[in-house]
Amino acid sequence: MAMASSQFFCDHQLHPSCNSIRRTTLPSFRPHGSSSFRPKPQFQRTPFLRVRASAGRKQVEIVYNPDERINNLADEVDKNTGLSRLTLFSPCKINVFLRITGKRADGFHDLASLFHVISLGDIIKFSLSPSKTKDRLSTNVPGVPLDESNLIIKALNLYRKKTGTDNYFWVHLDKKVPTGAGLGGGSSNAATALWAANQFSGCLATEKELQQWSSEIGSDIPFFFSNGAAFCTGRGEVVEDISLPIPLDIPMVLVKPPQACSTAEVYKRLRLDQTSKVDPITLLEKISKNGISQDVCINDLEPPAFEVLPSLKRLKQRIIAASRGQYDAVFMSGSGSTIVGIGSPDPPQFIYDDDEYQDVFLSEASFITRAANQWYTQPASTGACYNSPNQSME
Repeated sequence: MAMASSQFFCDHQLHPSCNSIRRTTLPSFRPHGSSSFRPKPQFQRTPFLRVRASAGRKQVEIVYNPDERINNLADEVDKNTGLSRLTLFSPCKINVFLRITGKRADGFHDLASLFHVISLGDIIKFSLSPSKTKDRLSTNVPGVPLDESNLIIKALNLYRKKTGTDNYFWVHLDKKVPTGAGLGGGSSNAATALWAANQFSGCLATEKELQQWSSEIGSDIPFFFSNGAAFCTGRGEVVEDISLPIPLDIPMVLVKPPQACSTAEVYKRLRLDQTSKVDPITLLEKISKNGISQDVCINDLEPPAFEVLPSLKRLKQRIIAASRGQYDAVFMSGSGSTIVGIGSPDPPQFIYDDDEYQDVFLSEASFITRAANQWYTQPASTGACYNSPNQSME
């Protein structure tokens, strides 16, 4: 009696390999900014296993297709898998005008300012960490603190404190925005980290709660939970969304020298009796009617900043003199040391010609806003950064 035998084989004409099942990945769904999710396995419909058993002269052929079972399993795994990676754009801001209106009992100053988000920004990548005790932060530039003094780590700690979640993260910061620039890059990073932590936790907090909590670690952070254009008062934490007819396609150029202005030193030299007396509401009305012009771009921190860094005053004056009407307005953002030229993406020629300015940070930019319930997205064309290799991002 012949012994039964069996053999397993592949139909190579239909599928060249049965040793591995090929996976294809569908494009990731990306809500709330640009995000990366764990890909859902999708299996080809062609692979199958054919079994041929022989006993004497009789042969039985069984065709088994594992396709449906495996895909059902993948669907079940996918349903139980939460967000594991998220990449977000972290834009900076400029102050179209900045009025300092008084000194507070807590030592801070009251301000009234039109903040607006612009297209220059960092990219931050968040991944869930297996650790339940510590976040890990890395960056592409030297000089950025990676410990708990960094606003990103402070924001993640704040979120855990407020919600009781135990998610910790590996975070990589791809830094484009120079610090010490008056552009709020660190504050934006903190707001972006709060938004990310909330996404990983299934949005336990509302945007309003995130905005309120964020003021505990920085005065400028709540602004980034606005729609991108806001009238800010108090220390900056009182945020009122506005809809001004400022075209988003107005170009601008940012010029930041290597030297930074110490915010504390700038405020220390501020003299309230020498600030502008123009009503901030009047400035808002003028911008609403006539757009941005030199007379509305008032920054009360310019005089003390120019005392701290006299070369910054000279830079602003030279840009105005050389522009020949190229810019609608030239002004300093925040407490410095960035000078903004509104109306053209191009810096004056002397920036390229004079050795004194060989290490300045240069970038073109434009105004941006964000849609409700979404984070900021990087514009398709965000302009170019021309900072010198010698320019520090510290």
